[in-house]
Amino acid sequence: MKWVARSEQNLVAFLQGQLGNYSGKFVRKLLEANLCRINGKVERFGSKSISNGDAIELSSNWESLLKPKVTLPETLYEDDSLKIVSKPINWVCSDSQVEKTFGPHHYLVHRLDRDTTGLLILAKSISARDGLMELFKKREILKQYVTLVDGVPKEKEGMRQSYFMKKGSFQGQTTWGSGSKGQLAITRWQTMAAGQKASLILCTPQTGRTHQIRVHMMEMGHPILVDRQYSKNFRCSLFVSRPLLHAYRLKFSFFGKEIDVEAPLLVDICEAIRSVGIDLAHVRKFLSKDKHDNGWENSHDNKNREELKE
Repeated sequence: MKWVARSEQNLVAFLQGQLGNYSGKFVRKLLEANLCRINGKVERFGSKSISNGDAIELSSNWESLLKPKVTLPETLYEDDSLKIVSKPINWVCSDSQVEKTFGPHHYLVHRLDRDTTGLLILAKSISARDGLMELFKKREILKQYVTLVDGVPKEKEGMRQSYFMKKGSFQGQTTWGSGSKGQLAITRWQTMAAGQKASLILCTPQTGRTHQIRVHMMEMGHPILVDRQYSKNFRCSLFVSRPLLHAYRLKFSFFGKEIDVEAPLLVDICEAIRSVGIDLAHVRKFLSKDKHDNGWENSHDNKNREELKE
């Protein structure tokens, strides 16, 4: 849906006038979901003032927020010690949410951001949780993420390493960035495919800092698309409702078991990949090849750590 403004007013009032009987609360929900653009740029703030001649556009799927689908995590692997699930969009990683969804005696081992999808480990006992957290601490769990970023990196692959520290806040959330001190953050990355002003990237974080991939991609000059917390301007005009970051693969050994789990790409990611001109068949072939690429598979090994000290 598209309109051209004929007078000056704030964005919420304009959209209420165009859409009819919808509350300001619902309109703000549309904005928070990245579903509105003004003159081609996503706008999240209802107080934004629009002027005569401004082009306002709502994404074609805006009505999906009227009856949001309640999606629960899908279990992809389970044994006596742990459960690995595929986290859906908007499912919040909290102890209360875990108990509500899975019942007692399930414990978060790590967390994913609200908009991030993919593999999440839940322990079935306190001792299993502690053991799994120790594996993360020792960097003995291979983690791979797939993400769609703005622009096309000049290099095909590389590594980002820096020290993370708090930089400020955005809509009540802490923002992070690289500085002269803080916690060591290391991310290996590889371009899987490039499309129309956007690229699909495979990230292998060797540390687990908050917003690590989001910050490192932004600092490379290729932020995750529509990640407004870390970038205001994007080359690619793709219109999606969330930053497309997906925890694709986990590989580790626990209690003598070799565990290697993958979470298939979700529908919205596949649609976005097609929208920027990337062939999904090429992506699937890349991921299949990468799984057997020893150079990347062993990138989490402690013996291959970079010499930066924490």
